[in-house]
Amino acid sequence: IVVTTGSSGGFLLCFTACFDAGDVVAIASAGYPCYRNILSALDCELSHIGVNAEFKLTRVELEKEVERRASLGMKHIKGLILSSPSNPTGAMLTPAELKDLCQYCDAQDIQFISDEIYHGISYGKEEATALEFTSNAIVINSFSKYYSMSGWRLGWMVVPKALVSTINSLQQNMFINAPTISQTAALKCWDDDTLAELEKHVAKYRSSRTIILEALHQLPNFASQNMAPADGGFYVYCDLGPDHVAPNLGSVAMCSALLQEHHVALTPGIDFEDPSTTLGDRRFRISYAGGIDTANQAMERFAKFWPTWLERVEKAKAEAVTSEKEGEDATTAAKPEPLDETAEDEEESESRPQKQAKVDE
Repeated sequence: IVVTTGSSGGFLLCFTACFDAGDVVAIASAGYPCYRNILSALDCELSHIGVNAEFKLTRVELEKEVERRASLGMKHIKGLILSSPSNPTGAMLTPAELKDLCQYCDAQDIQFISDEIYHGISYGKEEATALEFTSNAIVINSFSKYYSMSGWRLGWMVVPKALVSTINSLQQNMFINAPTISQTAALKCWDDDTLAELEKHVAKYRSSRTIILEALHQLPNFASQNMAPADGGFYVYCDLGPDHVAPNLGSVAMCSALLQEHHVALTPGIDFEDPSTTLGDRRFRISYAGGIDTANQAMERFAKFWPTWLERVEKAKAEAVTSEKEGEDATTAAKPEPLDETAEDEEESESRPQKQAKVDE
């Protein structure tokens, strides 16, 4: 067990211990943006794997990507980092799905890094840790989420024995140690009264989650199939779908307008998705870590805003169609009239005898 300077310190330690520049590391799209940013800074190559209809990355999706890369002669995937429950989607792998994924990674010599920072915050589905199914995975966790110690910069990793010496050397050079005062404070986290209080936090998250999901289901023309399941963590992730976006009116514009007009902050999906796709400007994340009253007020305001957003989108689409038609009409009008080839031929045939007559004279 390695005590780290938050989970972010753990990411940097395990990435530098496990991968070299140019190695291919798979991440989920949608997924936590710091994975991509830190790996890119270390000059690793990223393989963005799209989530399935349940907003999960399972063995099925990973295996397809491994086979696709092999068929194209591309480099083999060296590692996979994945969170369950997920940020931003809240989706959770079942124990069976996690076991299958761990076994596949072991068989393919893929270093699996299981980000379990949201463990303890779930709503009825069974949780599992990668350590139940393999001794090769690296597990990363933190005191920031379930233990409500965000800002104290304290986390931990469980690493295979083969990596202990390497990670210890990196830790001594990069961080020395996690803050002593934070480590001392965290010792109280396992007291009975602390755990009882933390479970009250989870109960509040559950209430806020219910408020948000019910409010979203009541919105006109808001497709429930475009919402991630929100099995754990404190996020709801939504896809506007192709019908509720227009040119220059995607989730970035929607979140900006909602913030300016109703003072409600949602997060557009551009940081969570593969930047080579347009999904980021269709999706957005709602966080319900702020409390029950905040969730209620936010969704009341969003319910007022939503019809106006639909109107803006429809207006923009209509204007785009009109503009396109006007452009086509202008192009047609600008084309020169085609020459009448038959008339030209007749003129030429009539002029030839006349010229010949002049020569004869």
